[in-house]
Amino acid sequence: MDIVVAKRALVAKSAEGDTPIELCIGRPFKVAEQTWTCPLQLEGLGSVSDGLGTDSWSALTVAIGVARQHLSACVEKGARLVCGDDGSDIELDDLFPQF
Repeated sequence: MDIVVAKRALVAKSAEGDTPIELCIGRPFKVAEQTWTCPLQLEGLGSVSDGLGTDSWSALTVAIGVARQHLSACVEKGARLVCGDDGSDIELDDLFPQF
């Protein structure tokens, strides 16, 4: 990922132990005439797909949706998400607010 536009350090706490997660979103870029990609990394959770869309906005929103989906799966398996900086609990709706 060349340019990181946003990142967040998290920890997934579960019965199996703590999993540090670094969520990184990169700058969207054009890959074809009507195809853009937005780099996404969720270090600690394995490989994830980048966001793909018809423009930079759609690629970015897809990447954010993919990140939410993966973190949601952690929570559904019983993990609790905490802030990597101070250890405070963090809810998915705090990370991905719905207006």
